[in-house]
Amino acid sequence: MRSELLSLQDLFSETIKYCVNCRQDLSECTALRCSRCKVVHYCSRECQKSNFSLHKSYCKKISALRLQLLNDDPTLAENEDKTKACQYELAYAILTLGYHSTDTIERGKSIYDHSLLEYHKLLRQDPFWVGACESVVLLLAILGYDGLCLSLISFMLSPPSMEVLEAIGMTRSEGGSLGREARIREFTNICSANPDDIWIYGPNDSNNSFDLSAYEKIRSVIPKQWGANVFQVPLMLVKMRQYARASISSSPVRTLKMMEIVEICRQVEYSADFLLPVLRSLFPDSRQRLGAAEVCGLLANTSYQTDKSYLAVRRMRGEIIEEEEEDGEEEDDDKPHEINAWENSCSLFWMMLKDCYAFTPGILDVVEETIEEMTKRGINVIAEDPESPTADEYMNFVSYMAERQRNGLSALPPEFFKDQNH
Repeated sequence: MRSELLSLQDLFSETIKYCVNCRQDLSECTALRCSRCKVVHYCSRECQKSNFSLHKSYCKKISALRLQLLNDDPTLAENEDKTKACQYELAYAILTLGYHSTDTIERGKSIYDHSLLEYHKLLRQDPFWVGACESVVLLLAILGYDGLCLSLISFMLSPPSMEVLEAIGMTRSEGGSLGREARIREFTNICSANPDDIWIYGPNDSNNSFDLSAYEKIRSVIPKQWGANVFQVPLMLVKMRQYARASISSSPVRTLKMMEIVEICRQVEYSADFLLPVLRSLFPDSRQRLGAAEVCGLLANTSYQTDKSYLAVRRMRGEIIEEEEEDGEEEDDDKPHEINAWENSCSLFWMMLKDCYAFTPGILDVVEETIEEMTKRGINVIAEDPESPTADEYMNFVSYMAERQRNGLSALPPEFFKDQNH
């Protein structure tokens, strides 16, 4: 059974590598890999030297985190949570390196593969560590590993039964059957003897699908520490991309596939505690640009408009200014919410998702068709904010601020703030 499992290292070895400096395809020439971070590739020493000023800070951080995980820091061996946090930080550092060093998902895929491998190691250590499963399932969808993405979602929603667990090595403890989360942890423990890069969550089958009725139940079985859209957002990308690529001639089959997409999108737009114009924001010329707080609400937690996490993100963006408490007022004993590592990475994942929709042929046509179908069926698609600037207005404003800064002026003139309600 173990020998039939997929090795992620073998799968990733098929990814085409590109020079991060000149963007050259390295499939026809010798690729030079950075000996320190072991993540990026170059076509020549000249390109490596040219890219060094951009690469050195990422390279130093990635190398230091790898050394920490090799127990060079003795404190990590004494604290399992610190080790997991370090593992997450390493995965995110590689992800950030890929995004800042490349111009498309395709050219950065070999770097993102390394990040996915590190996130997967954390998932194997602790399936419910905040950000582990979320990051893996999103990256699988973004990088086009549709079969693995669907198998992980299916596994998390329907883990192996007690009979299967006993058949592959579980010793039944007193007390009878285990709950869903306990079965996931037990299965992961049983498979811990496998190398970290072995995929244990099911076959690489891109045709895997769910009944429409199953989508109604997804949120009821998602652990509370995960966001409500942890599976819906990657499913939306996977199903739309498959729909765009498939030549479905049968009208009933096409209708069924579209209804599956419609149900996923309905759940994404109408999350439990907030409404976001997710579909309309996917278009490059959209007026709607989701900020850090909105993206965290979409990917991390459904109650962001009222809880401490949402307020903390708004403080981070400068939207909330703390006021000094007047004399005599009682201080709130509750400490402000600190942004966790997963919440901090949501914006980067959202930008990568936007890139997928912008550069995947035909997928924006599917988004338009989905909006039309939802409207036809009486499902209101959330409208954009009419006061938001158009794409051209936004870029003109960015250029204006950059020009003022180049001339040694403040980004905004003082008169901008006159008669403004900020």
